[in-house]
Amino acid sequence: YQQVGLVRRRRQQVKRQLRAMATMRRNGRSRILPLAAAFLAAHATSFSCSAFHLQSTPATKIRLAETAAVAVDNTARRKCGYQTASGRWEQRRELAELQVGEKLMGRKVDGCDLLDGKTGPKVFFECGVGRIDPQGRWHIVNGMLRLGRRGARKSVTAKRVQRLADKDVDLYVTRIDTATGMLEVSTSEEVAEEAAQERKKVSASSLKEGDELVGTVVRVEDYGVFVDVGANRLGLLHIQKVADLFQKYIKKSEGLEDCGLERGAQITVAVLSNEKKRLFLDFTTSTKKEAEKEKLKEQEEEKIQKEEEEKIAETTAEDAYDIAADEAAAWAAYGAGDDADEDGVADAADWEAFAAASDAYDEDDDIEDALGIGSY
Repeated sequence: YQQVGLVRRRRQQVKRQLRAMATMRRNGRSRILPLAAAFLAAHATSFSCSAFHLQSTPATKIRLAETAAVAVDNTARRKCGYQTASGRWEQRRELAELQVGEKLMGRKVDGCDLLDGKTGPKVFFECGVGRIDPQGRWHIVNGMLRLGRRGARKSVTAKRVQRLADKDVDLYVTRIDTATGMLEVSTSEEVAEEAAQERKKVSASSLKEGDELVGTVVRVEDYGVFVDVGANRLGLLHIQKVADLFQKYIKKSEGLEDCGLERGAQITVAVLSNEKKRLFLDFTTSTKKEAEKEKLKEQEEEKIQKEEEEKIAETTAEDAYDIAADEAAAWAAYGAGDDADEDGVADAADWEAFAAASDAYDEDDDIEDALGIGSY
């Protein structure tokens, strides 16, 4: 009986010390004691009379904090099970260990349907998942499944809920929030894969001016193209940047597509500015240098082609001059009267030669004779 009375007095002393710690906490004098106080409150009944003797010294406070941390760590190792549809008990998985896109087996929880939610109807599933609070206690985390947008027909929603009831359903993780303990799932593996890809994207706020990225053109507008650079925000490549690169006028969306910036095109860009949730892009320095080299090459080719055309034009002009000179000489010889006499008048000998030539065979005369018109 004396030993029991001693234990009771020690417990009362612990309670008084805990109240003193709480007072010190309210006064802002200690940052370590709240954890020790929580530990002592949970385990005060298990201490014997010779376990410890509390004293208001810094060393005692540090020892209490270390002891509390060890106790919380041991508590976190405790198991928390759930019963499957087959009646077998299994260990719950911690929420922080899950990954987006992972497959789970779930069963709809009755009486927890939220069919009139502000963001649409939802139902909840027991997926064998839980989370551990700072005190080491397990909390059940049910997977939330969205059944559509707000305003959907209630009859359609009720049929979908009925099809999911009283059976095991294959679910895929689409969203995890360890801060709030929220788990969102989907019955579609494709949706989960898209969510996994979205999760891999970097934050647009982490991008800095000058960062070079490889992106994909996802939309073409009259004022520029929107590029997906792997961030949670699209970047804009303005049409003026394209005009500066090609050094020519770009006619709205048609001109952008003619320059190779159609939807799905892969391009390398650099961050021009990233302010007020607006991401502006520009071509990289290497791309600009390559475009400048190609422009100089085109100008050189145009210059060579122009010189060749000028040479061809000069050669044609010289040939035309030679032909004109030959024709002039021929006409001069004709005008000189090589086939006539010196006076340029045909004499009797010329006429006799002409008549002799007329007596030669003529096919036309035979045809006219055959038709009976020759005599005429």
